[in-house]
Amino acid sequence: MRTIKTYALSEDTLEKDLDKFIRAAKGGAYQFDYKCGGEGLKLIKAYFRMIEAEYKQDNYAVARACYKNLMFLLLQSDYNYFNYEDIVGKLNFEKFIGNYFTCLIHTCDADELFKEYVEYLKVKVDYGFDSAHVTIINSLPEPSLSRFMELVTKEAENVTEEDYAMHDMIDLLLDMAKSRSNKEEFDRLSKKYEHILGDDMDGELA
Repeated sequence: MRTIKTYALSEDTLEKDLDKFIRAAKGGAYQFDYKCGGEGLKLIKAYFRMIEAEYKQDNYAVARACYKNLMFLLLQSDYNYFNYEDIVGKLNFEKFIGNYFTCLIHTCDADELFKEYVEYLKVKVDYGFDSAHVTIINSLPEPSLSRFMELVTKEAENVTEEDYAMHDMIDLLLDMAKSRSNKEEFDRLSKKYEHILGDDMDGELA
């Protein structure tokens, strides 16, 4: 049994205990959590501390699975299992997402990373974070980065104005151009996708 502050895990691994918690949450165990002392939120914070401990010990496979399961539960918008107006805003998701994509980089090839990235975009459609793109651009080594961006470029061709979740792919292409100070590429992409991003287009590259 492992203990984090006042919480003792009842299962023999963090992954199993987290799965048990998620099943309970989906079953309604933490409805109106804010009216009941916030025990669900406290437990979520404890889980994130434990996941980060695994991450800092380079246990990337464990941290990857746990980050995904817990973050995707909180990011999805179909059900409000805790009935907070914005439970994500009460947590440091920029850090969690950066750590999660670092885990992916350590455990995936470029094609699998792309699939995970698309899945992440579809789940977090109501939120905007910078750390995924920053981590990919700064931490994914060549030639994996080239392959990943090739897949993004190809998929971005199919993005429409209504595909709001996928607009981040275009943002990633623009972020890549900016990171390389490639004004010609940035201007080309801006012109190409202006009809999709419109007012959300991210400025200019000097």
